[in-house]
Amino acid sequence: MSGLSSLEKVLGSKELLYTLLLLSVILPILHPLGIPVEISQRTRDVYGYIEKNLRSGCRVYIEVYYEVAARGELEPNLIALTKHLFDKGCKIVYGSLGAFGVVAFSLFKSMASDLFEGKEYGRDYVYLGYIAGGEAASASLAKSIKGTISVDNYGNRLEDLPLMREVDKATDFDLVIIVSSGTDVFSYYVRQWHTPYGVPLLFAALSVIAPSIEPFVGAKQAVGMLVGQRSAAEYEVLVGRLGLGIASMDAQSTSHMLIVAFIIIGNAIYWGKRVSSKKGGSK
Repeated sequence: MSGLSSLEKVLGSKELLYTLLLLSVILPILHPLGIPVEISQRTRDVYGYIEKNLRSGCRVYIEVYYEVAARGELEPNLIALTKHLFDKGCKIVYGSLGAFGVVAFSLFKSMASDLFEGKEYGRDYVYLGYIAGGEAASASLAKSIKGTISVDNYGNRLEDLPLMREVDKATDFDLVIIVSSGTDVFSYYVRQWHTPYGVPLLFAALSVIAPSIEPFVGAKQAVGMLVGQRSAAEYEVLVGRLGLGIASMDAQSTSHMLIVAFIIIGNAIYWGKRVSSKKGGSK
């Protein structure tokens, strides 16, 4: 009985529980455990589409449209997709219809600096920066990038960048990827890029907005969709670069296991005390 009481006092400490819970979240993020995750069919379909349809030298446009607050869910998807595209030998043009995209791109590139090693800016990839105008800007870019803006995010003239001499309009791209924390921008690209020009679209979205854009995928207006940290973790496994996506899944798993362990121990203490009290009452 005294042993159960001592254990109850220790485990009953809120400070201990909070400390262990905090550690169970922080440690896997700092040092990912790589707990196995089951790859969903939706993620396999996205990976399979890129594997099957994109060849070395293909051109991809990526819309970076998310706030810093959404980095946890969307940046790991962007990193994993960029790795896959670079591994396939693709050239990438990044752009942002939202001003916050400039900060998001800068943070993304600093977090994935290894992916850009050996890549030449202007030839292998370009960042156009913020293009103001919302859907009107999206429509203008689809018609002519150089007719919409004249310089990239860093002040380089587009005509001086080798990659931008290869691409200028929607039909010059083999795939367009929209990584967004908002719903409107997905509609922009469906209406202004896919419907008039037939450009394949691929979505990467927050979990909370996925249901609102799922109909685009069902209607074949997008070739697929990655959703939140779970999809990021799955895609990291597929491309062989474990990052924040798998680390976040590890953190969720370890914290859930800790909570379940405390529930089991708490119930064991409760039933142990009941058995002890019954034995004491029967004497």
